[in-house]
Amino acid sequence: MKTYEVIKEEYVPCTGDLQPERREILELKLESPAMYVQDQYRNERSVEFLSTEYDGSPVIEAHLEGGRKHRYIFSEV
Repeated sequence: MKTYEVIKEEYVPCTGDLQPERREILELKLESPAMYVQDQYRNERSVEFLSTEYDGSPVIEAHLEGGRKHRYIFSEV
């Protein structure tokens, strides 16, 4: 397991703002960042995942119904 600092950002489309409506910073021990994000949305009816990298760190977005978007930025500690 690796320790990650995780920045979770939540975007809500009806605000019209391009900035996240809510932001959390977490420190987690994870086997896989991708599996962690998928587990968070196990009960959602419809979710699409997009995975990229920024400065060598995984960035995973979950696109939900209604245009909601949650972005997770992982940095290994």
